[in-house]
Amino acid sequence: MTGERQWSGKTDGAPWMHRALIGLLKVFPLWAMYLLAVLVVPFYMLFNHKGYLAIYHYLRNRQGWGPLKSFLGCYANHFLFSTSFMDRFAAFAGKKFQVDIAHTDLFFELSEKEGGFVMLASHVGNHEMSGYMLGSPNKRMNAIAFPGEKSSIRANRDRIFGDKNIRLISADGMDWLFTLNAALSDGEIVSIHADRLFGSTKFLTANILGADAKLPLGPFNLAVSRDLPVIAAFSVKTGYKSYRGRLVRLDTPEMALLSKKEKLELLSSRYAAELTKTLRESPLQWYNFYEFWD
Repeated sequence: MTGERQWSGKTDGAPWMHRALIGLLKVFPLWAMYLLAVLVVPFYMLFNHKGYLAIYHYLRNRQGWGPLKSFLGCYANHFLFSTSFMDRFAAFAGKKFQVDIAHTDLFFELSEKEGGFVMLASHVGNHEMSGYMLGSPNKRMNAIAFPGEKSSIRANRDRIFGDKNIRLISADGMDWLFTLNAALSDGEIVSIHADRLFGSTKFLTANILGADAKLPLGPFNLAVSRDLPVIAAFSVKTGYKSYRGRLVRLDTPEMALLSKKEKLELLSSRYAAELTKTLRESPLQWYNFYEFWD
């Protein structure tokens, strides 16, 4: 994967800026911060030119939009990303959101059974907001956090997720792999994003929005190697302080008859189909700011 297509794993801004933003959100209404984003987004697009071009190509080539609509869509995409980013900090500051999640019975049914399972997330909308609503007292969820995340963000996530029986595992070094395997051996839940190659050359090819794209092998192999149930989770912003999520079971009973390779292909293709469906419904909430498609 070339440098043009790599993602750094980092969240923009220094820890002191994150703390200041949380402080501001405790005083000012969230809509006031949205207004500030209206002015800031054009400058961000200007200085983050590669990210802007990646979204433009996505809207032009994968969504099939015209040049002007794609250009305006880039602005809308960056604005929605900034509001989702601020929503995260607003939650840290104690503000409440309405999050409606369809098919939560899939999650709670598996939480009541013995054995662990895998939840596959994506960088569409704001998966973290759904995380605030899900959680089981019977089974701990382990959410994978990439090492590029700032300590200020991880500390606030730990604080909020602690009440939901959710543990963050930082993907630093190699120790996190042992922690993850131990969690699954103990019958716990693992939540991991499945739409970005991050520091790995192993991938699966799947059709997303009519073109081949690379998905990381790891998350799918994790489930197949242990014959674990798999749920795909999606959450998109629907309005001011409101989100809509849905859960989809990806594995099927018939998979028991398939080879490991066939299981991997089936899971990745079903995940890709659900990701495509979500992007058709919410095209402006795609937040992979690099050239995702070959």
